[in-house]
Amino acid sequence: MPTPSPAHLLALLEGQGLGVEYQPIVEVASGNAIGHEALARFRSAAGCNLQPEQVFCTLHDSPLSLFQLELKIKKLQILQAPESGLLFLNIDQDAFATFLDEVRHPLVELLAGHPRTVVEITENSSISDAQVSIAMLGRFGSAGIPMALDDIGAHDSLVSLDVLARVDYLKLARDWLNRLSGPHDRPLLHSLLDFARQSGKAVVLEGVETAEHLRLARRLGIGLVQGYLFRPASCKFGRRRPIARNRPRRWPDATRHGG
Repeated sequence: MPTPSPAHLLALLEGQGLGVEYQPIVEVASGNAIGHEALARFRSAAGCNLQPEQVFCTLHDSPLSLFQLELKIKKLQILQAPESGLLFLNIDQDAFATFLDEVRHPLVELLAGHPRTVVEITENSSISDAQVSIAMLGRFGSAGIPMALDDIGAHDSLVSLDVLARVDYLKLARDWLNRLSGPHDRPLLHSLLDFARQSGKAVVLEGVETAEHLRLARRLGIGLVQGYLFRPASCKFGRRRPIARNRPRRWPDATRHGG
């Protein structure tokens, strides 16, 4: 995939080439989708797919532009969302911080009008990230918007206990699917799951791609799963498309950067 050029970024900021993929979040017990996570997708004027992570990372040097793109993609994600179920939206912390000191926050006001939304906070990589996450919990929480903590247990993330305690959903990173053989990994995961049960938080295991992954979630007592084992309800580039009959092509992961 091409590296996003200034021309690519300008077109995206003008609202061109924006798309969404809606990944189901499925209840293990029933097999029914309780909602979807909206993932950002980008395409150049020439029809080339642009890697979402690279797009958001490039714009981090221009906070207002980053916020502008985040706001545009969130409006599209809400507009084209499936008609029922929860809608999980990942908010880029740096984009949110652009309006952190303002009395009115456009993202909070946008989501407050849509009662089915759940805001995902990406696991922290620094103390400053944790501080922004806590501020997000305050602003969105005051608006009555449920919160989820994303990528728990990812190899490059840190855990803020304050954030962990205050969210409504715990989303376990796909890393757990490959790290349960060590002497401390399984007890740590069981402790997280026990904490979730005792505190009334729902748990979502991400990265579920095979029937064995699904069986593992069932054995662990995890209630919700998400991943490419389940066909996404896709709405690409502003137009609704029927769900494909075949397994979808893999897209680059966008969940850690405003997806």
